[in-house]
Amino acid sequence: MRAFFWNGCLSYLLIGLAHVIMGSLLPEMLVYYNKDYSDGGLLVSFQFTGFLIGVLAGPWCARQLGKRGAILMCLFCLSAAQLVFFSLPAWGLVLAVAPVAGFGFGMVETIIGALVIQYMEGSQKTSSMARLEVFFGLGALLMPLFSSAFIAAGWWRGAFLSLSLLSVIVLVLWAKLPLGRMQSLMGRQDGGQAAEARTRLRMSGGSWTLLILFLLVFVVYVGTEMSVANFLPSILVENVGVKPEIGALGATCFWGAITVGRLFAAQLAEKVGKTRYLLLGSLGGAVILAGFNMSSGAAASFTLILLLGLVMSGMFAVALVYANEFFRGREERITSMLIAAGGVGGALVPLLTGWLMERLSIQQALWALVLFYALMFVLVLQASRSVEGKDGSSASAQDSGG
Repeated sequence: MRAFFWNGCLSYLLIGLAHVIMGSLLPEMLVYYNKDYSDGGLLVSFQFTGFLIGVLAGPWCARQLGKRGAILMCLFCLSAAQLVFFSLPAWGLVLAVAPVAGFGFGMVETIIGALVIQYMEGSQKTSSMARLEVFFGLGALLMPLFSSAFIAAGWWRGAFLSLSLLSVIVLVLWAKLPLGRMQSLMGRQDGGQAAEARTRLRMSGGSWTLLILFLLVFVVYVGTEMSVANFLPSILVENVGVKPEIGALGATCFWGAITVGRLFAAQLAEKVGKTRYLLLGSLGGAVILAGFNMSSGAAASFTLILLLGLVMSGMFAVALVYANEFFRGREERITSMLIAAGGVGGALVPLLTGWLMERLSIQQALWALVLFYALMFVLVLQASRSVEGKDGSSASAQDSGG
């Protein structure tokens, strides 16, 4: 189990790198290809469309190829896509390959996340997911830093080559390392298990209502987070007037704060209750992002970026575990659906953000993101009320820490 978990941590580090590499290099790519912010939003949207496909196809591919086989296939796709980006092909080919990269890291994330939620016990689910998300945040923290160094050296495309090589290393580790008692779970799923999984997915109308609310939470959260992460360098360059290499460090500050916050997120969520944690995070995100939009100084902007990262640090892991508590026995499919919903948000919200930045203004685009945080607050509140109305004992059990 330990080998599996540390392989999973390294994979989440890779996923974090892959999630933000486009945003870190976006100003340089747009200049190189002579494109505008709408084109940049389209590129990010295409990548997250592939992410969505990978997440939704995860359970099916895991049954057909085995979980290890599916992970190896996706790591190969990710590595190959980064090599194509490194070669700086025509813009049309960049758009065509972007979904392949998203497919790769999307499926890896959902398979590993579902295994952790399904086979960890009690509070270990939250703490283990939080640890995985720490490595995700570490990857998202390091990639803008590496990108800034590559930009400063005049060889920004080298970041794509570095990510491709790391993908190959992780692929070899999954292929060669023994996985202990997780070994049997990494193989192909037989027909009986697949039929059982399909049967477990049948739910009542009230359960579907609750699931839809959680799906919308993930659409809004991931879409807003990816918009902030991917456009933050560009926002700092245009709105605050910093140099591109300094703008890339804005994303580093954001993900650095997220990584630090995730070290304590599980304990905090268990102490105050998952519902309160998610509500406070949503409200805090709206307030801080509004302050960031009204700030014009570099020091104040970077301070607010750090605060935003801290406030939002544990939202994804806590929401994922929280939602699965109400769908026992369906962890693999529910996790896939929730992460897929995040993929929808990651595809659509950055597209909207890029359009607003291009057609209206950066300030108006940021106000739209503030509204998304407020919407997330409303959705979490409604989900908690639906739980109380449907089954008060379930809500009390999950929030016993608060």
